[in-house]
Amino acid sequence: MRAEVLLIWSSLALCCVLICAGEEVQESKLSRGRVQVRESKGLVKHRRLEEEGDVLMSDEPAEAMEAEKTKPKKKKTPEEIEAAKARKAAEKEAKAKKQKAPKPTKKPKAPKPTKKPKQPKPTKKPKAPKPTKPAKTTTTEPPNLKPPSIEEEEEKLLIELGWDTLIRPVTPEGPGWEEPVEPGLDLVPGRYPDKKLTTSTEVIMYIPEETTTVPFVGPWYEEYDYADLAAKKQEEEEERARKEKAEKAERLRKKWEEEEEERLKQISVPTEPKKCPPLGVESHRVEDDQLLASSQSHHGFTAQRGRLNMQGSDNEDDLYGGAWCAEPEERNHWLEVDARREVEFTGVITQGRNSEQQEDFVSSYFVAFSNDSRDWTVLHDGYAEWLFYGNVDKDTPVMSQFNTPVVARYIRILPQSWNGSLCLRAEVLACQFSSSYLSENEVNTSDDLDFRHHNYKDMRQMMKVINEECPNITRIYNIGKSSQGLKMYAMEISDNPGEHETGEPEFRYTAGIHGNEALGRELLLLLMQFLCKEYNDENPRVRRLVDGVRIHLVPSLNPDAYELAYEMGSEMGNWALGHWTEEGYDIFQNFPDLNSILWSAEDRGWVPRIVPNHHIPLMENFLNGSLAVETKAIITWMERNPFVLGANLQGGEKLVAYPFDMQRPPASSTDSRRWRTNGEMNEETWARIQRQNEGALRETPDDAMFRWLAMSYAHSHLTMTETYRGSCHGDDVTGGQGITNRANWKPVVGSMNDFSYLHTNCFELSIFLGCDKFPHESELPLEWENNREALLSFMEQVNRGIKGIVRDVEGNLVSNATITVEGIRHDVRTAVGGDYWRLLNPGEYKVTAKADGYTPQTRLCMVGYDSGATPCSFTMARSNWDRIKQIMALNGKRPIRLVTKANVVKTTPASTVGVSSTIAETDEHAIAQKAERLRRLRIMRLRRLRLQRLRASQSTTPTTTTTTTTTTTTTTTTPTTTTTPPPETERTTSWYDSWFPVDSWSTENPFDSIVFDSGPTQDYPFEYTID
Repeated sequence: MRAEVLLIWSSLALCCVLICAGEEVQESKLSRGRVQVRESKGLVKHRRLEEEGDVLMSDEPAEAMEAEKTKPKKKKTPEEIEAAKARKAAEKEAKAKKQKAPKPTKKPKAPKPTKKPKQPKPTKKPKAPKPTKPAKTTTTEPPNLKPPSIEEEEEKLLIELGWDTLIRPVTPEGPGWEEPVEPGLDLVPGRYPDKKLTTSTEVIMYIPEETTTVPFVGPWYEEYDYADLAAKKQEEEEERARKEKAEKAERLRKKWEEEEEERLKQISVPTEPKKCPPLGVESHRVEDDQLLASSQSHHGFTAQRGRLNMQGSDNEDDLYGGAWCAEPEERNHWLEVDARREVEFTGVITQGRNSEQQEDFVSSYFVAFSNDSRDWTVLHDGYAEWLFYGNVDKDTPVMSQFNTPVVARYIRILPQSWNGSLCLRAEVLACQFSSSYLSENEVNTSDDLDFRHHNYKDMRQMMKVINEECPNITRIYNIGKSSQGLKMYAMEISDNPGEHETGEPEFRYTAGIHGNEALGRELLLLLMQFLCKEYNDENPRVRRLVDGVRIHLVPSLNPDAYELAYEMGSEMGNWALGHWTEEGYDIFQNFPDLNSILWSAEDRGWVPRIVPNHHIPLMENFLNGSLAVETKAIITWMERNPFVLGANLQGGEKLVAYPFDMQRPPASSTDSRRWRTNGEMNEETWARIQRQNEGALRETPDDAMFRWLAMSYAHSHLTMTETYRGSCHGDDVTGGQGITNRANWKPVVGSMNDFSYLHTNCFELSIFLGCDKFPHESELPLEWENNREALLSFMEQVNRGIKGIVRDVEGNLVSNATITVEGIRHDVRTAVGGDYWRLLNPGEYKVTAKADGYTPQTRLCMVGYDSGATPCSFTMARSNWDRIKQIMALNGKRPIRLVTKANVVKTTPASTVGVSSTIAETDEHAIAQKAERLRRLRIMRLRRLRLQRLRASQSTTPTTTTTTTTTTTTTTTTPTTTTTPPPETERTTSWYDSWFPVDSWSTENPFDSIVFDSGPTQDYPFEYTID
């Protein structure tokens, strides 16, 4: 009992010491950290040793002490457990309060304690037991007093404490009994559990009066290091703050990068402006009264001359200049365009003045808009009036687009700076608003075709698709290659493609001879699609055309230049870009000059005996001269196919030009007098030369036919004859008909049309489709509607005139036979199959067919107004002209000596009968030849007789004339006087020399052009002249 009381007393003393130590720790404000905690731990250990020492110093024997040590701890009573729960709740409250306490550490000055790296050093100090001095006084005082008896001391303490009824001695239940410990007390947050502290045995007393004190304050501070916890939290907060700051900086950086990237995108790649087609200033869809200007320098530079690609006249002082030019003394300059209704303006294209001497262009300008032409608003860019930069040269167009479309009716260009004189050519880009009605410049085509521009690859693909859709009537082939190796593709459309059918004419359309003239190229591609679709739909007109004509369509004769113009696009290529080939040739003017050869021969009287009027042969050095690769390929293609009619589609004007394209130089008066005095020129040739003296000769022998062909296209076109506004670049040169002679308009040398007319059978014209060489895609449907009927109507003209087949008496086809029409000095030839076609206007014609080795045949052919050519075929008989030429060649083409017979036979009726009976014995063919020879001889005799009579009338002596011929001798005597003819010396002459000289070049029978009557020849004055 005494030992238990002593144990209780020691526990009470220990609790008091621990409470005091806890108060001191709180007063130190956690400044010493782990050092004080460790000192307190050392103090506790020291006190425990002292308590153990006190126990050992007790009066109990050693065995009792050992037994006391081995006794198990007493079991907690329910009151103690409730007290422990109360303490646990108090500890939680204190813990919650102390966890909230570190919040002020977020202030900027809180991190200072974390910067002390040398904090653990105070653990090495040996003076840690100092705080235990007060505890020593309490623990050492009882040994100094005289201790009472154990029972008294125990009772006294119980009475004083009032525990005499609460505490009862409890014996341990077994040797392994241990005092239960409050669960969770060792798992204090903020540190690892200390095994030594958790295993120490402590006596927990419940004092009801002390409700505000916490018995386990000491172990609380021993288990939690608040300074370390605060530092750790501070570090965590700083780390979290650094991470948040870094994340925020990263977010800001990424956001800035995105904004910068977006800004750069907006700067480098601006928003795509709306694309609109041209309003029609260049193509003349905008009429002259829709163009106004502030002033003009003089009459040749009005506002109507301010159209894009406007070409000036050769004489710059003439009525037509190459741009609109303003009066230099004016202060405000502007060029105005009236759209006639509200549209969306999206841009302007400007160009300088077309001039060979001047370099005039506008370098900067403003743009203003209005709806009433009185109040104008200058376009702003968001900060100030938007100044657009213009041209840097006079020829290259420059486009300026608006960021957003501007809705207005009127637009003005306000020049601000310029080079040279203020001269301007322009085009306006605008989109029309959809409306219930169509304007004159809008059309809805009914044909489902591909209305767009095709480059070389697209064109080839388009032709392939058409061929696959209509394989039975189409064939794709190429006529050659360009200088860059691109193939010049052609499409044949016929009921039997791939071969020439006898009696079927051949027609050709060519386009793209100048690369920047793209409208003709697209029209031929559209024509291919149209013929294929309509043929499959059984259109009777198309069926009749395809079945009766072999059609050849070549969309691009200059593919290299077109690719260059296509890259620049519509409206952006100047007038000359892509006009020539890669080698610098203008294909249309690159053909051999056959006009000069023909006209020189006509002036010398060599046509048609020496130089023919058709199929003029090429000189040897022509093809080896300065001809483009494309030109050589075209010439070979012309010679390989017997074309009858053709046209080449060009641009830059709106008219049809027919040959001659070259002006004939005027003949001098001395030459005309020389030809007239020699008596070797007929009246018609003389009249032609007289007209030539007044002006250059430009008409072909088929001028009437060419005019009809040209009018068949121009009058079928919807707008080509609307010439009241003039031509594209000047006055109307067509006289309101839409056609003109090229030599009279713009003469050229070595043109494709003249070469085709003089070297082949083909009649070819040039069709200029419009003022705009490279129209926008939106204008293609309108252009197709304007030209569709004209394209078909012109092809149908190939069946106008006469056609036929030339055979011999045995039925063999005669090729290269010449077909001559009386009154027209231009012939044609039969093809390999013996068939021919001759384009003629309605009328009655005498047609002659000639061929080497055959007797010419002439017949009368009628051409009516009905559709279709008139059949006019020939069957020719062989002649002996080949044998005559052989005889002449054997004698070296020298005069043949003919010896007269000794017996002179006088011509009598009896002899005539005898001769007739002799002739009857021969065959009919020999009789016909002999009769023809006799007629020729009679004519020569009469001609000689006439000449002798003329000489006799001029002299006074002989009245008797003796005529000697190479075959017979006849003496003619007057009725009054009879004389004996004087002896005459023998003369040697050739029978053909008296007719006309025969040269070595002649391949034509000189008697083929003479028609002899079968009746008897009478003695009358006879005169025959040959032109």
